[in-house]
Amino acid sequence: MRSIRPAIAIARAIARAPGGAPGWLILILILAMTSPAGSLLAQDYVGSSQCETCHSDAYRAWKKSHHYQAMLPATADNVLGDFSDRSFSYNGITSRFFRKDDRYFVETDNARGKLEVFEIAYTFGFHPLQQYLVAFNDGRYQALNIVWDSREKAAGGQRWVHLYPDEPVDHEDIVHWTGSFQNWNSRCAVCHSTGLQKNYASATDTYDTTWKEVNVACEACHGPASNHLDWARGDQAGEDSGFAFSLQDQGAFGPAQGEKTRIFTRLDGNRPQTQVETCAACHSRRSELSAYEPGKGFTDQFRLSLLEPGLYYPDGQIRDEVFVYGSFLQSKMHQAGVVCTNCHDPHSNAVIATNNSLCTQCHVSTVYDRPEHHHHKKTGAGSSCVNCHMPVETYMVVDDRHDHSFRVPEPRLTLKLGTPNTCNQCHSDKDAQWALDALQSWGISTTLRAVHAPVLNAAWSGQRAALPELLKLASQDNQPDIVKASAILATQTFPSQQNLAALQQHITSDNALVRAAAVQSMDWVPLAQRYAMLRDLVTDSEKSVRMAVARQLTSFPADQLPGSSATELQALFREYLASMKFNADMPEEQVNLGLFYINTGNPQAAEKSYRKALELSPTFLPAMLNLADLYRSNGMDQQAEPLLRKAIQLEPGSAPSQYALGLLLIRQQKLAESLPYLQAAAASGSANYRYSYVYGVALWETGQKAQAVQELEATLARLPGNPELVSALASYYQQLGETEKLQALTERYPPPQ
Repeated sequence: MRSIRPAIAIARAIARAPGGAPGWLILILILAMTSPAGSLLAQDYVGSSQCETCHSDAYRAWKKSHHYQAMLPATADNVLGDFSDRSFSYNGITSRFFRKDDRYFVETDNARGKLEVFEIAYTFGFHPLQQYLVAFNDGRYQALNIVWDSREKAAGGQRWVHLYPDEPVDHEDIVHWTGSFQNWNSRCAVCHSTGLQKNYASATDTYDTTWKEVNVACEACHGPASNHLDWARGDQAGEDSGFAFSLQDQGAFGPAQGEKTRIFTRLDGNRPQTQVETCAACHSRRSELSAYEPGKGFTDQFRLSLLEPGLYYPDGQIRDEVFVYGSFLQSKMHQAGVVCTNCHDPHSNAVIATNNSLCTQCHVSTVYDRPEHHHHKKTGAGSSCVNCHMPVETYMVVDDRHDHSFRVPEPRLTLKLGTPNTCNQCHSDKDAQWALDALQSWGISTTLRAVHAPVLNAAWSGQRAALPELLKLASQDNQPDIVKASAILATQTFPSQQNLAALQQHITSDNALVRAAAVQSMDWVPLAQRYAMLRDLVTDSEKSVRMAVARQLTSFPADQLPGSSATELQALFREYLASMKFNADMPEEQVNLGLFYINTGNPQAAEKSYRKALELSPTFLPAMLNLADLYRSNGMDQQAEPLLRKAIQLEPGSAPSQYALGLLLIRQQKLAESLPYLQAAAASGSANYRYSYVYGVALWETGQKAQAVQELEATLARLPGNPELVSALASYYQQLGETEKLQALTERYPPPQ
């Protein structure tokens, strides 16, 4: 079952977005699941009932699946929750679940914080929890934050739970059930229904959303089947069965010819992507760039979230709600040509075996399914391949999900970076050193496997010294493309000629993830040079790359280009604008629209977009910050200040908000008053060195010279070689007469020639 809500990190991490870009303008790259106005192919949808006649076994399996239960009308057959006048209390609100005849209702807090009765329209999923949708007059469907834990009672289930048990979510919170981040139409619909058309009207902020089938039915994966139905009813046999594409990708695995092997290989040598990318359309953390078309390539429709702070651990293990595709792309299984249906039945959704025989299809049992390999009792939990090689993260309170990168446990990384390992997930009473000692005592190599982990960790914490290793990682052929792309993306905060040369190489990569990451990393490249590097990608074959190029070039004067170059760039901007307007019901995309209008010289339209974002989500911090910055740029700090103070009130931990208010007070000649806000930003732990740099300079200017030097020294120790920090410290040492410190600084970091 797909989660209907964005993980709280989506909304709140966006709200607390680190100020990594120049200044503190925030660009939102939508990370949540989005809902497209699904476009039809040349064929029409015929409905799953048409499939049953010929495919009865598959149809029966599907009727028992998570896909079938993805969304259904709220009837006695489908509702699992206890609606027998049951109460549930949370954050001062007591909600009540009850029935009237055959209808289901909840009395809970509305968008104003007042109790109101709502009818349940649809169920959403069924195990390990079931959510409920409420219909509104404007065509919206909203998902309740209170859900039914449908697990067995012995497992702790059969109860009402709140999705944010440790967060005091009230009606003003960004993730309250009535808000944009819990909206079915924009966040979830495409992955829970078939042939969906969102039909959002921006002018009236209303929906007329329709679907071909309410749940995830046959044509959600296979595509519209009218031509297939004609083929099946006709008298012409042949390989072309009428579908636009085939999902038969699993292939056969076995020992290579004449070779004894511990792990089977794919005998046809192919690495097909159609099936995996079809599943990835929903089982991934991605943003949608246009209406979903079944069978179309993933990177031509979506932007995949890479390994980034908050989403993944630095070794690539899943952290936030990133689903499956991003971890699977890291795996040796993916590189070997394994596809989803090698392990999962496509119709029942169940794994094809529940024991180690699932893995010994390819991993020879006489080598791997024995105590000499796993060092546990053969009948114990420790002998399970999945328990050791697929770490678990729990989402939505009770939903345990497995990492699909199929990794070897690395307790050494746990000790160094705090990443999880499966040894200690089972042996929670022991520490990582105990686990490492155990592996070494068994003679298992503990040489670092996830070599990218310390490199990404250093980069994410802003250490400029990580750049050479990032560039090396991005160029290693044996690294998965998603790791290479993530390394490239992490270079964007370390401008240098060395980095520029690497970006020039990576924008010509055969892999779209790598190309797009290289393009995204070019914010710091001067605009004219940026265009010169990217002009050949203006017409790239993949939409995800083109949209990244468009974002980088929106401020480039297309009308100054000759002939076809101008035409192509203007067409790209139109495509980019259409892509953003496609998701105009999302506050994130309204912020992106605002930035587009800023870059194209239309501040009035930008203000309108930022205000629209705040209409959609009144507490959405990026919209507040960008609107405040727009006011700043127009000399309207009086209008900006209330926005920034409200942002800090909503999210005191938001470093960009604290920093922006501090800068505003400096502009108002209130230097002393700015210090607490600058200090809060500097103390946030953000990788943005400018928070500490500006705070240090402000301390110096207010006469707190020792504290200023101490702040800058501590930041330089964390970020060795940062030129602005070095320059400021050199100046201050000279003014203080600290000749020894100045000499040591210049010897370690010689001034540029």
